[in-house]
Amino acid sequence: MAGQQILVLPVQFLGGTETLGWQQQIPNRAAFLSALDDQIEATMAARGLGRQWTFGREVERASKMNSILMTDARLLSAEWLRGRVLPETTVRDPLAQQVRGLVGLKGSRYALLPVELRLENRGAGMGIAILRVVMIDSRMATIKWVDEIESDPMKTFSPALTASVATHFADLVVAP
Repeated sequence: MAGQQILVLPVQFLGGTETLGWQQQIPNRAAFLSALDDQIEATMAARGLGRQWTFGREVERASKMNSILMTDARLLSAEWLRGRVLPETTVRDPLAQQVRGLVGLKGSRYALLPVELRLENRGAGMGIAILRVVMIDSRMATIKWVDEIESDPMKTFSPALTASVATHFADLVVAP
């Protein structure tokens, strides 16, 4: 993946049923998810992917500049990807068209879609963040890869939680 031109779309959803009260500490979900996008970009760019890959903030900016032609990159029809999805599943419309339009802005073929960040209680006062990521081949409208990336367990909610998820996400793509 590291040698490809890839579009990393913005994180779409924040979910979970954790009982640690962490979600109540997030006053602005949109700003929180945007900050996670920035952490993903910073981590990947630090590993040399900043020039080849296009990340959430830039994708969102481009979608807003072309709002007559395409959907806001933060409002994709990706709800169904929160459930069980297997590789080689066909991406159905309207999501297939939305991704194709966004990927076309940069002339790449593949998009990584961080579908949802879930916060979960792991017991003993520890919690984790889990980022569900789907790789989409926009030309074939198929899912090529699905994974859930876990943060390190933590006792408190802090930016270190999402930084850990971003780091583990980058670990899947390129070595530190």
